[in-house]
Amino acid sequence: MVNEISVDLPKRLERRFLLPDSKDFVDISSEYMKRKKFSDNEYVQTIYFNNDEHIIPFENSVKVRKYMPNAQNNPILNDETYFLDIKEGLGNFKQKTRLEANLDEATKILNKKFNFPKNHLRPYVLVEYLRRHYIPKNFSDIRLTLDSGLRYFYLTENNKLIYLGGEDYTRLEIKEGKSDPKFKNLMEEMIKDLELIPVISKKFKAYNLLNLYHSKISGKKFHKELKDCEIESKLEAESENVFYDIKQTFRNGINFRLPNHFPYTFESASINRYYHSTNGSFKAMFLGNEVEIVRKNEGEIIKDKFGLECIIKRKETKGELVETNSNILTNNSLGGELYRMRKAFWIENEDTKRFYHVSLDCCLGLPGKLYQVEVEYTGKYGEPKEYEKSAEDEILEDIGKITKTLVDKFPSLKPSKTTKMGWLGIDFI
Repeated sequence: MVNEISVDLPKRLERRFLLPDSKDFVDISSEYMKRKKFSDNEYVQTIYFNNDEHIIPFENSVKVRKYMPNAQNNPILNDETYFLDIKEGLGNFKQKTRLEANLDEATKILNKKFNFPKNHLRPYVLVEYLRRHYIPKNFSDIRLTLDSGLRYFYLTENNKLIYLGGEDYTRLEIKEGKSDPKFKNLMEEMIKDLELIPVISKKFKAYNLLNLYHSKISGKKFHKELKDCEIESKLEAESENVFYDIKQTFRNGINFRLPNHFPYTFESASINRYYHSTNGSFKAMFLGNEVEIVRKNEGEIIKDKFGLECIIKRKETKGELVETNSNILTNNSLGGELYRMRKAFWIENEDTKRFYHVSLDCCLGLPGKLYQVEVEYTGKYGEPKEYEKSAEDEILEDIGKITKTLVDKFPSLKPSKTTKMGWLGIDFI
């Protein structure tokens, strides 16, 4: 039996932060926050629905959830009744609907609602954690939760559970049904005092871990012929809807096709912050309690035979991982930040065995919203050889051909020179 039930904050502003020490939060907030136990079942099992094509749009989150008295050593799926939560809305503003249903009922409801006949939705990733609720003493329509002990799992098509990893930090989530200036000021002071940083959602954390799993199980090693160099094209897009048709274009491609061993769609997210230092500008990708540092120069637009004027070549070094309180972050000035969501797949040149990453990004920042399609060279199978100038020319030609195919087939895609730093209005130094 499916029942719709009321939601305490059906329309809400949601913000998420990494909380290194939950005791500090409790101590600082005790003057104006109090613990709220809704029941003795404070362990949460959340199952997100999707499929291997990641067909659910960025702006939607669909999941079932149940509350338990304690953690499970091995999560079990059965015909219990769950809360089915459907959240819609891009960015931090969400509209939430809640039903009661078992897994089979939830699956039927979601497939009917989203109607992807060729991409059937299924229970896809599972997250378990302990959740503690806090509510303000003097404000209404506001709730804070602390999530800890998180464990992430992937659900195969036959519902086999594969452990992906966990988190050893606590997440603070702030949910506001209505804005209150006094509460906002209190939160901003707390965020400043605790030096909190934003963190991606649990859904995207699960997807990031799933990407690592697929790469480990199915990926093959390849080398990058052009060291510390990025070559990519950029296209403006109107929405993410074009992504699935783009991938279909290469499913049975002639010159470029999806590799048989690695046909996956990857979905990911990161919070990208851009800093200025005495050694130049750099990007910090916040992925949880680790931060990847990426350094690029401003680059140059490469001339191509198709006249696209959207292929960029620039120096790039990445791979350095630091903690969120690293001096490289605290001692340098922050120029701006964005929240980047991405869907991507890989194609290969069957003759040369070179691989290219085709992605669609949705970026949220102060300017608003930016959709971009990028085609980037990622590497080549086979033994590494000494650098040859012909390799660069061949890569540029490949990216030109792929990009021209996309522009011709999808009129909504427009060649672009806009970098994400440029979109944010940040200058290189």
